[in-house]
Amino acid sequence: MKRFDFPVPYGWFYIAESADLAPGEIRQVRRFGRDLILWRGTEGAAHLQDAYCPHLGANIAVGGRVVGDTVECPFHRWSFNGDGSVAAIPYASKLNPYACLTTYPVQELYGFVMGWYHPAGVAPFFDLPRVPELDESDAYVGPLVEAHMIRTCLQEMAENTVDGAHFQSVHGHPGAAAYDGIRFEGPYMRMDSTQLFPSSRGPVEGTLSSESWGYGFGIVRYETVIGICMLTVNAPVEADVTEQLFRVYWRNPERNEQIDRIGHAFAKEVNRQLRQDQPIWEAKIYRDKPYLCDGDGPFLKFRRWAKQFYVDTPSRVHEGVAA
Repeated sequence: MKRFDFPVPYGWFYIAESADLAPGEIRQVRRFGRDLILWRGTEGAAHLQDAYCPHLGANIAVGGRVVGDTVECPFHRWSFNGDGSVAAIPYASKLNPYACLTTYPVQELYGFVMGWYHPAGVAPFFDLPRVPELDESDAYVGPLVEAHMIRTCLQEMAENTVDGAHFQSVHGHPGAAAYDGIRFEGPYMRMDSTQLFPSSRGPVEGTLSSESWGYGFGIVRYETVIGICMLTVNAPVEADVTEQLFRVYWRNPERNEQIDRIGHAFAKEVNRQLRQDQPIWEAKIYRDKPYLCDGDGPFLKFRRWAKQFYVDTPSRVHEGVAA
């Protein structure tokens, strides 16, 4: 039995940490079931492109180099601009205007390099959000960052957002989540709930607010003993392999050491809970028509919203620069 049959959805997805890509550096990355190159020109802009040269198929990450604001193939020294067009062919008098390197739009924010993927090469039609807690003051400290590689599809992991019952059965929360509201607007989703959270002092009532922009970028806010703002980014490495990264901040304008300890403990706990979910995700199948009960969350509403990110087109991005 095939565990699930979801292709890679469209949207903005996590590619790398901005700090890990220096000017003039080129890296090979695996995203969207494809071998890609991520490079930063000497002027500082990051670029995400197919790894294989359109000339004769050399892997540009293996022996290639960044030259100014172009990337150079190691085989015949063809060089390409950040938009994928040919910049130079050292032995040719004319450039081939059709030999473009497929290019994916990139944004950098809050320490992430985010790349846009659409199976038909369609340009981005929604933006990534700003996070007021991180833009408007220095009240929040952090972040604590941890990444996880999980052998499942994005759909399975995203459904945790509306699965209030599993917080008790899997994570040992003292009570189930009560959903206060859920809203869908195009690629945007917001879910608010009230929960009892475990703590060293016993059960603590708090609120959880989760906002998502497609499958790739989310903001989760917790209000319990302290205020937490957690950025969650995802990447489809393959259709059935996902990388997820948590970046946890907490409100501590006074720089109180006790609050910092609670912030560290929260980050440790949220990552522990993901590791509890991981073996379940990696072994389960997807039930297209589940038998639900009145204690389950709004799975069907979520699935109707999630369906928009799957496109019935050939999986191969068209040759040339993405529109």
